[in-house]
Amino acid sequence: MTRQVKVAVVGSGLAGLTATYLLSKPVGEDSDVEFDVHLFEKAPMLGMDCSSVSLPASDSEALEDAWRVDVPMRSFQGGYYSQLIALYARLGVAFREADFSYSFSLLTPPSPTQQRQINATMIYNGLSGRAGISMPSILDEPYRLTKGKGLITRAFTRVWTIGLFVFLTLHLLLCYVRTLYHALPFLRPKVVEKMSFEEWARWTMPRRTLARWTGIDFAWKDYVETVLIPLFSAVCTAPKEDVLQHPVEEFLDYIWLTFGTHHYVAINGVRDVVARLTATTKNIHLSSTITSITPDTKNPHLTNIHCDTPDGSRVHTGFHHIVVATQATRAIPLLTSYRDALPYTNPKRQAIEAQLRCLQAFKYCSAIVVNHTDPTMLPDDPRDRRDLNLICLDQDAPLEKGEFDWSATTVPPSYTMATHVLRPPRGYPTNLPPVYQTTNPVIPPEEGSILSVAKLERAVLTVSAKEALKGLYQEVNRKWWQCATEGTPGLGELQGAGRLEDVQGSGIWICGSYVYAGIPLLEGCVVSARTVIEQGVYAAEGVSSTSPPW
Repeated sequence: MTRQVKVAVVGSGLAGLTATYLLSKPVGEDSDVEFDVHLFEKAPMLGMDCSSVSLPASDSEALEDAWRVDVPMRSFQGGYYSQLIALYARLGVAFREADFSYSFSLLTPPSPTQQRQINATMIYNGLSGRAGISMPSILDEPYRLTKGKGLITRAFTRVWTIGLFVFLTLHLLLCYVRTLYHALPFLRPKVVEKMSFEEWARWTMPRRTLARWTGIDFAWKDYVETVLIPLFSAVCTAPKEDVLQHPVEEFLDYIWLTFGTHHYVAINGVRDVVARLTATTKNIHLSSTITSITPDTKNPHLTNIHCDTPDGSRVHTGFHHIVVATQATRAIPLLTSYRDALPYTNPKRQAIEAQLRCLQAFKYCSAIVVNHTDPTMLPDDPRDRRDLNLICLDQDAPLEKGEFDWSATTVPPSYTMATHVLRPPRGYPTNLPPVYQTTNPVIPPEEGSILSVAKLERAVLTVSAKEALKGLYQEVNRKWWQCATEGTPGLGELQGAGRLEDVQGSGIWICGSYVYAGIPLLEGCVVSARTVIEQGVYAAEGVSSTSPPW
């Protein structure tokens, strides 16, 4: 006789969708369990696609002809996203190589004597490094100014600019090689595991006499400031101060695992991913804001979910498990409502309390994503513009108080502004301007150029959060040559709120980008969701999948 197990999945980001997909798949043929899965989302659209926008892609006004722009941009890189790539391959999601080129630039605010400037300092031509780097236009400016002067002057200036570029390139290459050396997992000292990026940058600063004579010490400091910090500020969509306090081990893992690999993007965007992940899901509750979780009145070992919907309040009853796939900051009030509904002496209350203490350690930062048509958000010289343009404030430039701050379309100047030159679809009208997507603009796009604005929250790892993570996620069987993300994923002791230790009550499982041993990105969503379902919900119900899900 089939035994029905009712599971609620809270949140429809990639973690929630992956959990829903796994629970909707048939389990072993000999199992008597059937999962009744309910997916809850507060927005009117599924979360992974709810901030995306549709733009005209042809002269037709038909919706099916629209250009769907993912917000935020979701690219993934081989080596770091192995589980995500395997999931997409199993789903049949088409993706292509998109080996982005990058420019790194400094923003100089306007002054009484000059206009605002955005000058590139380093240009990376993509193809996993095979395309090399280019000379920023600012280095070529002295030669351009010799136009009309004598041949000897122009020749000397050209030799000088090329020589300077070669010298700076050698410094950059040496710094990159040093970074790869420090990123080697089997050469890292144990102390690095507990270091912040700021501590690591000071610890690795070249101090020998030769380094001072050759300028490597200054080059390393400049490389950290103008390349590494902007890069990880863009990856984490976080301000400089959060990047400096981020555990460095995760950054080094990212550098090592992505070395020499390709970038990818889903050809048909995240809407296609969402459709495939939810193709067999029967119970999707959109526009359902969960207000509280309480024990079921008929069976206190089960739980009820209370929601506010456009049609009024509604109660969904009788859940055996709840998979919380939202940000930690949003999970806390939900679990607090459940804890407060339990008696003080109930072991389940104590287990939920431990989960809450763990979740409070995780930090989030806000991000703004603007789609627009303003080319002034790019480097001033068109020769410096690349697929991804990372721009940060020149630290030496004078800055008036309040000149850059939070607004509807801007963030403080400690963020790195990342502008992606979007690739239009075939048939895009030639009379329409190019479209750009800027994440965390520190300067506002011109009026009339804004197509959409989205405000998001992203988890940012800290040293204390990394320690707290052990309660939710642990890795086992990690080999000595492997990075922290390459071991076998395992559940932390707080997962399930005692469900695997026979504490009565519904299993409370937590997954998301932050419940993972790496930078909180898409890979963490997939890995944590799979771990929670296979080692948590399945194990609690005594079932197992007949074959790997991907």
